[in-house]
Amino acid sequence: MDSQRFNNKVVLVTGGSSGMGFASAKLFADEGADVVITGRNLEKLESAAEKIDSEKVLSVQGDVGDMNHLDNLAQKIHDTFGKLDILFANAG
Repeated sequence: MDSQRFNNKVVLVTGGSSGMGFASAKLFADEGADVVITGRNLEKLESAAEKIDSEKVLSVQGDVGDMNHLDNLAQKIHDTFGKLDILFANAG
């Protein structure tokens, strides 16, 4: 696909290291988005980030049930991209 309908958009995919979350993150990146993925397993997260074909993928390890992780995640998104356009809440 040549569609870039998510150009200049920043998308956060929770649970983005495998399964539906990974597939969704990859699709968003393929459509032009900058993608942030988060998950609990660092090894899976790093592997997923390497497989997503995007110039800018940010992976942040942690559990979305932990408020400290959410604060850290928000700060990293702000520092890296300056905004968040779409939240795809996929974490189990």
